[in-house]
Amino acid sequence: GLFFHGPYFFHTFAVMDKYVGAARSASNVLKKTAVAQFVIFPPYLLGLFVYMGFMEGCADIPGKVRHGFPDAFIGGCAFWPIANMINFALIAPSVRVPYLAGVGSIWNCFLSWLNAKGE
Repeated sequence: GLFFHGPYFFHTFAVMDKYVGAARSASNVLKKTAVAQFVIFPPYLLGLFVYMGFMEGCADIPGKVRHGFPDAFIGGCAFWPIANMINFALIAPSVRVPYLAGVGSIWNCFLSWLNAKGE
C-alpha cells in the first residue's frame, strides 16, 4: 500500500486530472471512470500480482499473474466504475483519501480472497 498502491494512484490520478480535467461534469466523470478502469487499473493489477508473487516467494510469478489477473480485472470492472463515479462526481477532494481507503478496504478483501483461492 504505502510503496506501491498509494504512490501509483496518486500520480496516475493527478496525470488524469491534468489531461481530462478536475470538473465534475457528467462527461468528465464518465471519461475519468473509463480512463481509470481501462488505462490505469490494468498495469496496477499486473504490478500487484508480480509484487505479491515476489513477496510470497512464488516460483511461478507469470503463472500467478495469468491465474489471478483475469478474475481480478473482471471483479474490478464490477466494483471500481461505481466507486469511481461516486468519487469523481460526489466526493470533495478533501475527503477523497478516506473515501478511497474505505472502498479500497472492501476491494482488498476481494483480492485477498482471490489470492487465497489460488493456493
